[in-house]
Amino acid sequence: LEAVKEAVARKNLTSEFNPTTCTVKSDGNLSCKSGEETVDLIVESNGTRPTGGTVTLEDGVVKKEKLFFEPIPEPVSFEDDSWSTIIANVQAGNTEKYTVGATKTIHLGGEFNKDFVVRIANKSTPDDCDRENFSETACGFVVEFQTVISIQKMNEEMIKDGGWRDSDMRSYLNVTEGKEDSGAVFKALPKELQNAIADTRVISGHGKDDNEGKNFVTTDKLYLFSTKEIWGKKGTGNLVEYDTAEDETRQLDYYEKENVTTDNYEKAIKGGVFSAWWLRSSLSNFQPNVFYQVSYRGNQNHMLGSNNQGVSPAFRLG
Repeated sequence: LEAVKEAVARKNLTSEFNPTTCTVKSDGNLSCKSGEETVDLIVESNGTRPTGGTVTLEDGVVKKEKLFFEPIPEPVSFEDDSWSTIIANVQAGNTEKYTVGATKTIHLGGEFNKDFVVRIANKSTPDDCDRENFSETACGFVVEFQTVISIQKMNEEMIKDGGWRDSDMRSYLNVTEGKEDSGAVFKALPKELQNAIADTRVISGHGKDDNEGKNFVTTDKLYLFSTKEIWGKKGTGNLVEYDTAEDETRQLDYYEKENVTTDNYEKAIKGGVFSAWWLRSSLSNFQPNVFYQVSYRGNQNHMLGSNNQGVSPAFRLG
């Protein structure tokens, strides 16, 4: 890593070079993204050289690294590869064989003890994803459940402010400090996945007079999608415009389609025990604890959070 820092410094002697993410090539050298440009960087090191992985930098300083020192198995398909192979290739940036929409069976333990199907919902990472005030929920390698996995209330209380941030649903999906019974879904995932799921910056819309009119910002392993991530920009439905975080995320690759309307959008229909499913977006024209949902037809709907609706979470690898 010291050699990486020195290589960046050497490159800066001849041209302005401020890489954010570098992919480790099989020979131990780097392929770095610097703005719109991708630059190969030779690392002069006499030590054991990694054969894959990624290095994240900020102002020439290494902030995070995931390095591999043995050959990474060549990917075959998302359906057939083991999770360890998928994780290693995603972290190495080798995802060509893993196509958006591809599916894979996953076993949830714990209270579920059942197989479900997940699919790749996103692979792209536009420049907006690097902005501090932009949600990472539709950035990079995003995996979602193809079906509803359970039926839950967003909140037990009929009136509760705090949106996604303070919801019972968030604690149901994620391990929450101080709550021993939290994280039922995360704990049910395979261990190798638990260790590989990325911390994700999640920005969520607020309800009327909720959070002093500011959007909620959380860091989560598992999360629900928002209106924009499914249906695209404002104006695609008569109430989607009331998601205050619409401008702080993007539409997922899987759901992208020109002129999407929220009336009977087939891609948003999910099977399972209950086909209507929660989104994390509150409605800004209603009291707190009213959230958007996707109906059984794939169009937008909304519901008081104390009602039971389907749960279909997502996570990012990286």
